Parts: sequence; structure tokens; C-alpha cells
Amino acid sequence: MKTTALKTQVLLLTFFIFLAVLAVCPFIGPTTLSYQKVFQALTPDNQDAQIFFNVRLSRVLLAALAGMAMAGAGIVFQAVLRNPLACPFTLGVAGGSSFGAVVAILFGFGTSMGGFSLVTFFAFGGALLSIGLVYFLAFILRSFSAVTLLLAGIAISYFFNALVLLAYYVADFTQAYSMMHWLIGSLDVIDYGSLVKLAVLMGAGVLVLLAFSRELNLLAAGEELAKSKGVSTSFVVTVTLLTASLMTSAVVALTGPIAFVGLIVPHLYRLWIGNDHRFLLPCSVLGGAAFLALCDTVARSFFGPTEVPVGVFTALIGVPVLLWLLFYRRAA
Repeated sequence: MKTTALKTQVLLLTFFIFLAVLAVCPFIGPTTLSYQKVFQALTPDNQDAQIFFNVRLSRVLLAALAGMAMAGAGIVFQAVLRNPLACPFTLGVAGGSSFGAVVAILFGFGTSMGGFSLVTFFAFGGALLSIGLVYFLAFILRSFSAVTLLLAGIAISYFFNALVLLAYYVADFTQAYSMMHWLIGSLDVIDYGSLVKLAVLMGAGVLVLLAFSRELNLLAAGEELAKSKGVSTSFVVTVTLLTASLMTSAVVALTGPIAFVGLIVPHLYRLWIGNDHRFLLPCSVLGGAAFLALCDTVARSFFGPTEVPVGVFTALIGVPVLLWLLFYRRAA
């Protein structure tokens, strides 16, 4: 039994690691930056400040927000669906957003709107479409249980993945390369106005999920137990899954599908502090943010002269970690 003192210590430690990552990672990269020059006037001739504020800092912040969304959503999906392999893409978010992105690339929609490319808008629209189809199927079946949503999500995900393969098949070489680059999952420079909007959305989503911490604890133990404790399971399942899916959709539209963050980070913290979502959720949110920011820093800094997409790097890390978890649980 994990004590409250241990959970609090882990939460504080994770918070300080999160702050340290945000402070240190923007200084790490192929080009060495001078600390003094970075915090001088941001003028065109101050190259260190330009690289720090206009390239690295925004990218680290985007990575942190994306990791925050995916890890937080992973916790919710695993609790509500009571499936240790559930992840932020379970309801077809990755498939829908991928379909939206490849459609935009296939038809040459490369212009920008409101600071975002149309590929991003189409990806977000595809993610929302997949979520809508899942809930539409649940409505037709008159069941919003975890099993119904899980099976509907898998079906919709396979459907959109088939459409993505079809689009990739009919695309020319340039379009196919752009599609593959997006589907791998990567982080690019983003303006601070867009970051603020994304941060507000992520913050609101995390607060909603934290408000359901007690209900998530009961749902993770079993739907019947939750009902016996007075929990409106259909309402909680709908609100938490929808919130988690919207958070995931927003970041996936910008970054592409980055695998394993929402799967391995919750598992690692669950082994460490147990299943109390009052602590597990904030720890995973902060830990996921730090984890993805660190992964992106390594991927863009230590494989020069090329840059490894962060989606590839997280997959390379995620597979051995999952195997370790498998053998660890078997040994326990």
C-alpha cells in the first residue's frame, strides 16, 4: 500500500523535474548558446537569443504540452476502459487526425489560417469526426459503456487507417513524403500565440479530469462498484473520455501521432505510487510533459547532422520499456 507521504513526495519530485526540464532543454542543441547573450536584447544580430526564444523554447513548450495531454489522456483511458493497453488513440483519434492530414496534403491545402496550416485544421477536424462517429455508434446501440466505446473506437480506427493507406497509395512522391513525415510524429517551431491557446485548452482539460479523480478511482475498480457508490458511470465515462480525446486531438493536429507517451508514462507512475488518481493524474501529466520534452531534445540534438523525428525516438524507447514492464509484472 502506497502511503500518502510517498505520493506527495513523488508529485513534488516530478514537479521539480518538470521545471528543470523546461529550464535546461532550450539550451541544449547542435549549436551552443551563451547564457549571457540569450537574456540580452532580442535583436536580429543576437543569434543566441533568436535561436533560444524563436526556435528552441517554443518547441520545448509544445513538447511539454503534447506530453501533458497524451499522458493525462492515457491515464483516463486506462482507468475508464479498465484496459492496461488503452492509450489516447483508442477512440480512433490518431486514425481520424491522420486521415484529415493526408486529405489536406493530397489536395494541396498548404495555406495558413489563423497561424495554423490547413493540414492542422484538417487533422483536428478528422480527429473530431472520429470521436463523433464513435459516440454516434454508441448512441445507435443505446449503450455508452466502456466496452461499447472501446469496440466502436477500434472499428473507426481501422476504417480511417484503411483510408489513410488508400490516400498514400494514390499520392505522388512529394505528397507521399509529406504524409509519411506527418504520420511519423514530429515537433516543429510554433508561435507563442498558438502556444498560449493550446496551454489554456490543456489546462482546462486537466482541471476537468482532476475534478473526476474520485470517480476515476471507483471506475478503475469496476463499473458495478462505482454505481453502488452513487457514481453516474455513463456521465463520467462520456465527460472524461471526451475531454481526454479533445486534448489529444488538439496536440495530434499539431504534432502528428506520437506513440507510447500515453501508454508507458502512466504505467511507470502506477507502479511507483499506485492507482490513486488524485496523485496519479497530476504526476503523469507533469511526467509526460518532461518525458516528451527530453525525448525531443535528445532526438534533435544528438543524432546530427540529421534530426530524428520524436515519434520514432519515443517508439524506440517505448518498446523496451513495455517489455520491461511485462517481465517486471510477471516476476512480481
